[in-house]
Amino acid sequence: MVGRDGLKWDMAAEEKQTNDRILAAYHNVFEKEYDPSTGAIPVWLPMEFHDAWAAALADGKRPTVSRNGAGWHIRSYGKNDEKTDDAAEGSNGAAHSESADEQPKQDDGPKAPFILRPIKKFDTAGIPPREFLFGRHYQRRTVSGTVAPGGTGKSSLVMVEAIAMATGRDLLGEGAKEPLRVWYHNGEDNMLELQRRVGAICQHYNIPMEELVSGFFMTSGNEVPLRVAETWSQVRLQTDRRLVKHITEAIGDNKIDAGMFDPLVTLHGVGENNAGQMDQVIRIFTRMADSQNCAIDLSHHTRKLAPGSADDYGIDDMRGAGAVKDAMRAVRMLNVMSSKDAENAGIMDIERANYFRIDRAKANYSGPAKTATWRQFVNVDLPNGDNVGVVTPWLFPGQDGMPSPEKAEAERKAEHVFLEILRRLTLAGRFVGERGAYNAPHVFAKEREAKIAKVGKAALSAAMVRLFDKAKIRIEDYIMANRHPGVRIVEV
Repeated sequence: MVGRDGLKWDMAAEEKQTNDRILAAYHNVFEKEYDPSTGAIPVWLPMEFHDAWAAALADGKRPTVSRNGAGWHIRSYGKNDEKTDDAAEGSNGAAHSESADEQPKQDDGPKAPFILRPIKKFDTAGIPPREFLFGRHYQRRTVSGTVAPGGTGKSSLVMVEAIAMATGRDLLGEGAKEPLRVWYHNGEDNMLELQRRVGAICQHYNIPMEELVSGFFMTSGNEVPLRVAETWSQVRLQTDRRLVKHITEAIGDNKIDAGMFDPLVTLHGVGENNAGQMDQVIRIFTRMADSQNCAIDLSHHTRKLAPGSADDYGIDDMRGAGAVKDAMRAVRMLNVMSSKDAENAGIMDIERANYFRIDRAKANYSGPAKTATWRQFVNVDLPNGDNVGVVTPWLFPGQDGMPSPEKAEAERKAEHVFLEILRRLTLAGRFVGERGAYNAPHVFAKEREAKIAKVGKAALSAAMVRLFDKAKIRIEDYIMANRHPGVRIVEV
C-alpha cells in the first residue's frame, strides 16, 4: 500500500507511532489508576518487567514504564523525584535518555512520601467511641473472624446474626438495636440453599419476609464469585483491583453497615501458609471496612486436630498462616459441645453435636468473656418438605438462673440411680465411702444400673453432693470385717 499510493511511511515510522501509543496508554490509562503504596504488581504489566518493578517498590520508589534506544524498561522515581534507569546500557556504554514528551506526570504535593510531625493536643472526650453493631464482635471500621471446623455451624450462626441486624430484632440475646443494612455472601452454597436457610430462620423466629427486602443483601459465590487476589507467577500477589473497587463501591452505594463473607478460602487464590500474602488479603478487607465505615466478618476454617484428640480448637488452630489472625481485630472460635460438658448439662452424647460454644479467642478491643456463649441447633420443617437447622440462643445449665429442664431431669435421674445402687449394695453387705478406693461414684459407675441409665462418674459425684445436702444420705461409723473401724455411706 505504501508503494502503490506513494506514502511517506516505513516500518521505522510504524514502530515509533505504535510504541508512542503504547507508552501513552501506560502513562495516561494504566498508571493513572495505579497506587504504588499497595506494593502490588499491576495486572497489566508484562511479566518480564515484574522483577524490576518489585525492586523499585522495595526501594520505596515509584516505578513507571519507559522506552528508549535500548528498548522497553522500568524507570523509577526516588525521594526527590529523580529518575533512575533500570535498563541495560547501550552498546557504546552510555545510557539512553527519554525524550521530554515521554516523561510521566509529576505528582503535586510534598516531595517526600510523608512528613513527620509531633502530636498535637487533643480532647479525649471528643474521640468517637467504638461502635459495636452486634454484641462485642461486629465493630465498624474493623475486620473480625469467625473460625470453626467444618460443620460446626458458623454459616448458620452468621446468617441468623445478619438477619437479626437487618431486622433490628434481638434474636440471640445480644441486645436489640435499630435495623441495619447487611450484606451476607456465601462462596460455597448456591442461592437455593441460602434461600432455604433464610426461610427457616424467618419461620422459626416468626419474621415476615417483608422486613428483609429493604436492608438484607445476599449473594452466592456460584452467581457472584468474589476472588479479590491470587498468587501471580507463584511468588507475587496479584490483586483484582477492578473487583475490589466494585465491592467497595457496592458497600458504599448501598450504605452497608455490616458485611459477612463466608468462607475466607473462596475469596482468594493464595497459598494459606504464605504469611505475607495472606496478610495482604486481609488488609484488602481492612481498607474496605475503614473507608466505608462498616464492619466486616470473615469466616474461616480450622486445621484438623490429631486423630483421637478430644481437645477444643483454639486460635492457634486456625488453618494457614498466623498472619490471618494477627490482621483481624477480633476472632471468635466455635467448638461443638464436649462429652464432659454434655454430661454436666444432662444432654445425651448423641445430641451434643446440636450445641456449640462461642469463645472470644482474640478481642483486642473487648475484655475477656466471663462465661462462654452457647448456641443450639433446632430443626425447622419447611412447607416444601425440607428440614433445616436454625441457630438459637441457649444457656448452659446453672450458667444463669435455674437449671434447664434437661439438666433438672438429668440430676433427678443421677440421684435416683445413686440411691438404687446404694440400697442394693447395702443389702448385699457391700459398703462404700465418699473417698478412697471405695469411693461411691467410682464404684457405682461400674454397676449395671448406671450403665443402663448412661450415668457417669462425674454425674454420680455431683449427685452424692446434692444427696448429702438434702440429708438423704449420711456417713456412719462401723466395724469392718477385719475388725478395724471404718465409715460408710448409708441412706437416711
